[in-house]
Amino acid sequence: MSRTPEHDEDQPEYSETRHVPRQRRRSASPSRRQETHFHSDEHPEVPRVRRASLRLNELPPETEREAEAEPLSQPSPLSTRPSRAQRTRNVESVIGIEEEHGLSEQRERITVVPHRRSEIYEPPRHRPIPATPTRRIRSTPTHRRATRSALAILQDLSHNRGLMGIGITLLVLLILLPLATTLISAMFRASNSGIYQSNQNGSQSQSQNGTNIQPTNPYELLIMPSDTDHPPPPVFATSAYLLDADTGVTLYAYNPFLHLPMLSTTKLMTALLAVEKGNLDQRITITSQINHDISQLSADSSVMGIKKGETYTLRELLYGLFLVSGNDAAIAIADAISGSVPKFVALMNQKAQQLGLYNTHYMNPHGLLDTGHYSSAHDLAFLGRDVMNNSLLHTISGTKTYDITKTADHPEHVLINGDQFLWWYPGADGGKPGWDGASDFIQVVSCTRNGHHLIGVTMNTKDWWTDMRDLMNWGFNNFNWVSPYDADIAHPPIPYDYDWNYFANDKKTNTIPTEDQGQYYIYTGYEISGPILSYFNGNGNLKHFGYPIGQPHFTSSTLVQQAFEHANIQCDLTTKRCTTT
Repeated sequence: MSRTPEHDEDQPEYSETRHVPRQRRRSASPSRRQETHFHSDEHPEVPRVRRASLRLNELPPETEREAEAEPLSQPSPLSTRPSRAQRTRNVESVIGIEEEHGLSEQRERITVVPHRRSEIYEPPRHRPIPATPTRRIRSTPTHRRATRSALAILQDLSHNRGLMGIGITLLVLLILLPLATTLISAMFRASNSGIYQSNQNGSQSQSQNGTNIQPTNPYELLIMPSDTDHPPPPVFATSAYLLDADTGVTLYAYNPFLHLPMLSTTKLMTALLAVEKGNLDQRITITSQINHDISQLSADSSVMGIKKGETYTLRELLYGLFLVSGNDAAIAIADAISGSVPKFVALMNQKAQQLGLYNTHYMNPHGLLDTGHYSSAHDLAFLGRDVMNNSLLHTISGTKTYDITKTADHPEHVLINGDQFLWWYPGADGGKPGWDGASDFIQVVSCTRNGHHLIGVTMNTKDWWTDMRDLMNWGFNNFNWVSPYDADIAHPPIPYDYDWNYFANDKKTNTIPTEDQGQYYIYTGYEISGPILSYFNGNGNLKHFGYPIGQPHFTSSTLVQQAFEHANIQCDLTTKRCTTT
């Protein structure tokens, strides 16, 4: 029989109230520099002249070198002073250059001076253009155009159906675009989605098709929840993450880049390298070096039970690595793959960088506490997806029991999977937990329902079954009640159930505090707050109203209402009076 998970030193205390971070928006990218041309359609024989743009006193070094290499042309009689609109466009172009080269931080102190003219086209010498007649010819039609009335211009435009169609289309877009923007923003606010930004180090975003991409800011996450009927659940965990493994879309993130000890979830990377670098049927003998490294483990370390001189296949060691969280199996794999533990750890960190796990660093292949050994909820979620995409590792991690039969090379080993979530939650099919025997419980869980695959992560939580169940229920939009307490009564029981008092505290009536001093009911996935909560608690609460079956919503500008199993509560926010409807 396998041992209980390893016991390490205590972790920081958790916070009772956990929430989803608020939205932030990205800023628009700077506009690109544009060139302005001046020409006359009435006189094609007159060459077109490119206008010189404005520039700043302090240009980037590359721009200055280009300007010095450019010959200074003589002023042309065809050049006229730029109009107000042209000067405005030129200034905007300069601002675009300024932002492109990082010169916009001291914008208020920069003055604008005219740029010297660019080289002007000169006509062939055999066709000289007299200066005086040219100026007369060009000024006359320009003056006539300027003096035409606005009514005449509109009359001309009315006969051009193409221009009229374009004008009408632009007018409709100008009217509908603000409305569409407002509607989309309201929908995102209603679904509690948005941009999450973290000030901590490192991460890699994912595109909606699941492809890793390098974002401009690696600390941004686009959170797109699939469930818009229920609020995102608060968690007891210090950090949490929910990933759609099929698309790579982030569904939920709470402190996603926070550095925390990863404990035995470290073995996910150990297993991934094992199948990439090794042969599953290769035979690994426990040498004196491997046995020495195993002897350095703590006395209460979780082990598979391998001994010096015994021989196992890499496949068998992987079962011992996942099911009983064998730290000795991790040492044997590391020595066999790389020749030594330090060399294997170097491979682990190299692989983490390749996968974009910039908030992860390894010091050992098993996960016992060590300085500089940490990960984040975000990184564990995407590492979990990569591991579960390997069909063999997905199968091994989801196997509840496995028997390594006795041979001449080793004794029999009966392995029971210590991933307790597998034993009671519908659709759970793999992953890896980690526990220090005290307050720090970590889990990476793979769950599939109706072809929909999710990866959930909770780090440093006292109530792992409630946190992960709430995240998965919300991700699948299915709140049918299921409890480890009920499953533990059945046979076989959940392994190590005694460590959690047989889940006796898991009840439908349990709630989690919310940020607005409300209560989140885990049974139905809805929360109650404000005057409705006060009226609910003061008038019989669950006994009279039952559980909430919907979120509060406004029926008018001052009336808010929420549905319960047995009645509805309506409150007037102006008078602070509530009634039952």
